[in-house]
Amino acid sequence: MVLHPDTSIGTVYVGARDHLFQLDGLDGLRLEQEERTGPVDDSKDCLPPVTQANCPHARRTSNHNKLLLVDPAAMELITCGNVHQGTCQKRSLKSVREVLFSTERPVDTQYVAANDPDVSTVGLVVGPRNGRGAVLYVGRGYTSSHPPISTRHLAQKPIFSYEETAKLAVAGRLSEYDHHFVASFARREHAYFLFYRRDIKTMSREYRTFAARVCLDDTSYYSYVEVPLVCRSASPPERNYNLLQAAQVGQGGGREGEALLGVFATRVSSPNGPPVGSALCVYPLDELDRRIDSTRDLCYTQDGRVDGGGAPVAYIQYDVKSS
Repeated sequence: MVLHPDTSIGTVYVGARDHLFQLDGLDGLRLEQEERTGPVDDSKDCLPPVTQANCPHARRTSNHNKLLLVDPAAMELITCGNVHQGTCQKRSLKSVREVLFSTERPVDTQYVAANDPDVSTVGLVVGPRNGRGAVLYVGRGYTSSHPPISTRHLAQKPIFSYEETAKLAVAGRLSEYDHHFVASFARREHAYFLFYRRDIKTMSREYRTFAARVCLDDTSYYSYVEVPLVCRSASPPERNYNLLQAAQVGQGGGREGEALLGVFATRVSSPNGPPVGSALCVYPLDELDRRIDSTRDLCYTQDGRVDGGGAPVAYIQYDVKSS
């Protein structure tokens, strides 16, 4: 769900399975418009445009809305579903039925959302700023070799592509990390992503939650840093809540200022019931920034070691070519 940037208009947009809804937020959420976005002929094995000729095994497939975002500068609604390899459209804020842009023959760098309804995708619109047009930041879970985090064009061609922008380049073993994105947001000069993934540098290879940050003006992701978010019970027996389920930026109370509020679970829900337990943990964002700054400085100046000695406490997680 997203809101029209002009609060006096009050329109509410809702993305669902096979539907987009436009509601009047000033009149009791009265339904103004409805647009069907599926089912459509599709297959994960076929590249769009999907036709009977190039994809004879295509089947009617539900379109799960994966991204629903507002570009306030262009006054456009961005919608991305899982069908047709996760491609996106720009729509009018006045009418969800009016498609302003849709790539007719998209290439792989324009596949934005995860093409699986069970694989998470998050995003945020930033800009325009510092002479650059508005861009779309996207975090998506693993479905193929697409980068887990990328920056995509919104104001210049090719639209929705990460060509000539930036991406988190993970060389090999991407599937082993199995990123599951929960939320993303912008604050001051940075974009943040919250996710859990496997920590493949430990023997247990358990899932852990991380907060990642990158500078908004960094077109190469040199500033990219991720740090673990730990959520533990305060009283014994100590329990580790390692899987982030939902997150929101709000006020932490007292002198903490802005804070990140996260709901964590002890394990992924099973078909037999909910997780064993859950917890709410609060992280002051200024403190989170200080921890990220410290991690970055250790990597760039001390080879990841405190005082230049001992085992590294900060390291390069992903297999990358650059040193």
